[in-house]
Amino acid sequence: MDTTASSFSTRSNTKRAAEQMIAKGVAPAVDYGIERRDNGRFEIVWKTALAFAETPGAQANQTRGDHMLEKAQGEGRPNTGASTDEVEAEIVTADAAANEAVAPSEPRSLAPALGEPAPITTQPEPENKWPDGTRVMVRKRKSWRGATIVSRLDPDYWRVEYPGGGTGMFEEPDIRAYEAERDAKPAKQLRPAKATEPKKASRSRYAIDPKAIAAGKVPDKAPVVTSAANPHYQKHFDRLFGLAKVGDWDAVRDYEVKGSNSYSKMVARYRQDLLAVHAAASEAAQ
Repeated sequence: MDTTASSFSTRSNTKRAAEQMIAKGVAPAVDYGIERRDNGRFEIVWKTALAFAETPGAQANQTRGDHMLEKAQGEGRPNTGASTDEVEAEIVTADAAANEAVAPSEPRSLAPALGEPAPITTQPEPENKWPDGTRVMVRKRKSWRGATIVSRLDPDYWRVEYPGGGTGMFEEPDIRAYEAERDAKPAKQLRPAKATEPKKASRSRYAIDPKAIAAGKVPDKAPVVTSAANPHYQKHFDRLFGLAKVGDWDAVRDYEVKGSNSYSKMVARYRQDLLAVHAAASEAAQ
């Protein structure tokens, strides 16, 4: 048998390729089989007349036919057309019996006699359910996505293009018709605009309340530092508060604040707030 055919991943693809070769008239025979290779792929095995002639059953039939012809000649019967037909009929009958005995499980060849031209049977092309340009929905994992058919790759696969760009290949079970009522995405509902209110300026809890500053009133106590990493800044707030309570505003003004981290800046802000309290109180007294 001819085993030079290309291999295919599935049995259905192998059968389809064989039928197409027969339809185009490029197949070596009209009868074939499909065998599975050790690697799991499938190949076409053409059953040609030469391969059949090499089988033991065919050789036995040829020997039997020669013997019958010699027997007929030995009996003195004339070599007429009728006697030849009888011998050929017996050979054909013997061939049929030999074929059934040698390979009863193989399908009987439907090929015509070698002297007759083999008829070419054309198989109709399967209907293209999704023509090019058709808008469809394709399934990716558990969700469906809109796409457009670009081309048909083979009877079972189509290539699609997504609206946002990019392509994909899908089988028929993963493609469905697009329905606007079902597949159209609902328009996003815009949330009603909320009335904008002026944002209150954030105020540090280490700063003095603006109302207290405007009234020229020194707070009742110094701010409390709650940071576990910066407890040493508490002494700066306490010293400034003590100086303001006794009215030593020159000392408050000259108090030196070192450093440039956030707590140093808050101490400096607290000193400025105390001086603003003093200025408001002095202006009110005048």
